[in-house]
Amino acid sequence: MSIYSQFLRTFILPIGSRLAGYGDFLPYLQQLEQSQWWSPEQIRALQDAKLRRLIAHVYDHVPFYRQVMDERGLTPADIQTVDDLVKLPIVDKKVLTKYYDTTLRDHSIPRKHLIHATSSGSTAERLHYWTTKAQKAKKWAGLFRWWEMVGYEFGDSYVTFQLAPNQGFKNWPLVGQLEWLLLRHHWLSAQEMTDDVLARYIEDLRSWQPKLFRSYASTVYYLARRMNERGLQVTIPAILTTGETLTDHMRETIEQAFAPGRVFNEYGGDGMQIAAECEMHRGLHINAETYIVEIIKDGKRASEGELGEVVLTNLEATATPFIRYNIHDVAALTWEPCQCGRGLPRLSHLEGRLTDMFVTSDGHWLTVHQFTAFFAKLHAVKAFQVIQKAVDLIVIKLVVDDRFQPSDEKRIVETFRRYMGPNTRFELQFVDEIPVSPVGKRRFFISEVIQGAPNDVV
Repeated sequence: MSIYSQFLRTFILPIGSRLAGYGDFLPYLQQLEQSQWWSPEQIRALQDAKLRRLIAHVYDHVPFYRQVMDERGLTPADIQTVDDLVKLPIVDKKVLTKYYDTTLRDHSIPRKHLIHATSSGSTAERLHYWTTKAQKAKKWAGLFRWWEMVGYEFGDSYVTFQLAPNQGFKNWPLVGQLEWLLLRHHWLSAQEMTDDVLARYIEDLRSWQPKLFRSYASTVYYLARRMNERGLQVTIPAILTTGETLTDHMRETIEQAFAPGRVFNEYGGDGMQIAAECEMHRGLHINAETYIVEIIKDGKRASEGELGEVVLTNLEATATPFIRYNIHDVAALTWEPCQCGRGLPRLSHLEGRLTDMFVTSDGHWLTVHQFTAFFAKLHAVKAFQVIQKAVDLIVIKLVVDDRFQPSDEKRIVETFRRYMGPNTRFELQFVDEIPVSPVGKRRFFISEVIQGAPNDVV
């Protein structure tokens, strides 16, 4: 650890965290730095202990869960381990948003200490919930633990490439600028990505020499693609992608632009930092000290390694409890030891949002991975977006250049038909651009068919 990093951790971060009201941040990070090396058995025991504490608390202070448990003839003593979670119902975004300000609120927390939060709304359905500064501090601790896992130290130069900047002192502009200066944090706006803007960004990156670069997967992919087309390169050791599905082709494109840097995928959603890749790149380690991850298929827990829907229990959240919360992502889980030595379980496969997948007429799921590499080989296609309007109706939006030929159109339809079935209808729309969502994401796949609600969601 550098002298400057020690200075930040010993003096600046403790003082700044307390001033901003996030005093739990550094102590929790220190706990995570140690517990990631525990055995799987020790981590499970920690989860069980935190779960018992959580269930006892929500039974006493959250009317929704007292009613649910009373109706099922349950008491807190009936929920002792992670395996007992199946006795409780799965909830989703609609349930939390409907009841977060009434029966799903922790009534032991004074309302003045509650912070209203929302999800990004990238799926056109925004989640509303309560959080607290203590809860946010622990979320950030999980985030920085991932950053340290790829070689970052406090004081290293780092860049975030997104729509809006993140600051701990949002309401104190001068203090916020001092925060960025001390942490050597730089921000690039993803709002406008013209050739002139991107050229300036590349020069900024060369000047800042960041050790870490964090961005939505599609945003940094488009930057990397333009860099590769122009033969430009900037060396950044760690590129963290988040917020969207990362395909193999996207990873290869990004690593070519920032060679010899490596891409590390993060996974989070709805205010939670859930999992991230280590240096082995063999799945994503789960922040298991904070979250219990279940994989549910057809209403039951899936076998290890089997794809299903991600259901989360936040062990540190009571303001609005996230207990068996279906985030509507698709992944697979494994407790198989990782060569890095961490005892944390992993998501062995992460396929992304359920609504970012397609369903065929015979019930099979298709992921974006099956098509991004295909479009990468069509050099006349500059950008694309595929929308499943019905099981048998696909709309494909394309941004193309003068090289695009009728044979390319035929090839696209034939390729999709092989996956989707012979009776599928296709509508190709040629557009000038594929706009980003209000939060700066570029969604490659949009399914208006898959709703992703298992049978036992309350």
